[in-house]
Amino acid sequence: EFESLWQLFNFFDITQSGHLARGSFERALQACRESWDRGFIESAWCDLGGEARGGVNFARFATWAASEGVDLPIGLDAAGAARPCRSRKRMDSDECCSCKEYQPSETPGICTCGHKQSMHRSDIAEGSLSAFTASMQVSAWGSDGLQELRQTARDKGLFLRLQKLLTDTHKPYDNWTRDRGCSLHGRNSSECSTSCVFKNKAQVPKGYVLRKAFRNQNALLWERYCLVKTAISHECARPSSAVFSEVPVLSGVDLNDKLDVCCNEWRVFHGTSRACARDICSSNFQMASVGTGATWRAPGMEKGMPLYGLGIYAAERITKADEYSKPVFDSEAGTELFPVLVLRCIGGRANVVLTNDINRHQLRKDVYEGPYHSVVGDRVQKLGKPYREVVIYDKDQCFPEYLLMYERRY
Repeated sequence: EFESLWQLFNFFDITQSGHLARGSFERALQACRESWDRGFIESAWCDLGGEARGGVNFARFATWAASEGVDLPIGLDAAGAARPCRSRKRMDSDECCSCKEYQPSETPGICTCGHKQSMHRSDIAEGSLSAFTASMQVSAWGSDGLQELRQTARDKGLFLRLQKLLTDTHKPYDNWTRDRGCSLHGRNSSECSTSCVFKNKAQVPKGYVLRKAFRNQNALLWERYCLVKTAISHECARPSSAVFSEVPVLSGVDLNDKLDVCCNEWRVFHGTSRACARDICSSNFQMASVGTGATWRAPGMEKGMPLYGLGIYAAERITKADEYSKPVFDSEAGTELFPVLVLRCIGGRANVVLTNDINRHQLRKDVYEGPYHSVVGDRVQKLGKPYREVVIYDKDQCFPEYLLMYERRY
């Protein structure tokens, strides 16, 4: 008998990947309730995105289970929460062990009180999913959705820090790539050859001036992100075939709150159009659209294949993200402004790729069926290219935190 949703999920996640494959998903649901038939399970698999993604993460599994009335506590401890022992002193008694916090003994996985680590759970872990998400709410958020930074002391300070982020992550040299396009034909034009692009390189801005900034206060996306973050933090702390190591990014500043280095939580840039940025802030990324935007593709092709496969690409430098930003005239500013999202991402155990030996299928498989949570395409260290990129394959590992509108300076 399972004591929590987290314990149940991990029992059937036999690869310890953080995702349930189709067979494991079916067995997990049958463990929840034997009366669910295969037709019901197949419908749930598709509704949770399993068919499209090849797996279901804990956040989606737990949310669905709670909505279906599965009466199990969440089982996840929030960072810093006290974890008293929940073991009963006697089977016929409700009195628990007096141990107030897990302290590892000489025996792996056993506390000095003599009980297993899994028996030490916080009040949040013992509660429901709704109680967990309530603990993740941001009290300063007055309303849902995108909110422009105002002329308050708090927002003014944040605006200045966001401008500093743009300034500090600009690369002033060796900064052109093919994705910036041709000065004559733009990007992905059927009239432009590869030789034309390299002969007529589009100019790279010398700087970026922040004109407007919006904070995304989407409570639903934030709660899902926090649930995934907590799950991945637990996964990073346990033994694995891929050892966890911290992978810093240039854009990983704390702003108003600290990022969690224990699960490689990053802030990174994603350039796009203003309309797409607003859609992403509303409902997160649409994975079916990956490759249809600014990704380089052969003339006449509607969809391109990104270097590390189909995923969410983000950059630690604004200069790289700016390549994909599409201008829009802003009547208040009286000029064209360019949008960029500041994403909060969970890198977890990052698979750092240093060479051109890239197996797109394997990279994605190692996330959904293996020990990794993300890919860092480091084309700087050994290949001498201008930029590194971060690739996230599960959109719930991303929270679109800020929408910035900036002006290019040449």
